[in-house]
Amino acid sequence: MTNDEFLAAFEACTLTRNEWTHAAHVRVAWLYATRAADPLPLVRAGIQKLNATFVRAPGAPPDARGPDGYHETITTAFVLVIAARARAGESFEAFAARNPDLFDRTFPALLAHYSPERLYSAEARVAFVEPDLV
Repeated sequence: MTNDEFLAAFEACTLTRNEWTHAAHVRVAWLYATRAADPLPLVRAGIQKLNATFVRAPGAPPDARGPDGYHETITTAFVLVIAARARAGESFEAFAARNPDLFDRTFPALLAHYSPERLYSAEARVAFVEPDLV
């Protein structure tokens, strides 16, 4: 999918759960960071709207991240980092090649600033918490 097609699918909530990967989250944040003056509200609302379309299969265990998997601090921190690292005119592929730590599901880009206890706390899921390391 082109960036425009991908963003349109995200906004229309037509991405499947299998397509909604960590890399897809990064791509959405990068697209809004490079196209909007204030990307955070767009990313936040879009993720919450898309997550609401995913129905848990009968008998499947609840998502440990919460009812919809949304995490406010991780979302906010990623948008801020992605926006700070974005370069004008750079393709997403070039951005990804330059920032492999953003695509690592263990979140090294955030854990450089947050202790795991703080980042994965219940408080951090529902409201943005400031970093406690750097």
